[in-house]
Amino acid sequence: MGKIIKMGNDEFILYVRKQNSTCKYDTKKLGELICKWLKEHAGLEDKNIEYDRECLWGEHADNVSSDKLPKTASQFEFDRDKLPALYDYLDSL
Repeated sequence: MGKIIKMGNDEFILYVRKQNSTCKYDTKKLGELICKWLKEHAGLEDKNIEYDRECLWGEHADNVSSDKLPKTASQFEFDRDKLPALYDYLDSL
């Protein structure tokens, strides 16, 4: 097991939006898919999730919308050894 890292859906959704401008999922669905993947592949449990944290860019940023970035996002604590597989998954979205 590797070192524990804390990262959030805001970071993962930003990555997807930057890598795939034609992503067919809205922001809410992306968040759900990412959370589901982490639960299934990184053994994430509810005790390792902090829901609805305000994103650093704030709710009034120009890029906050259902097809861009979230206003709030879940934060996850998980084994950072899972990051390569997670980013492979993000690339498929």
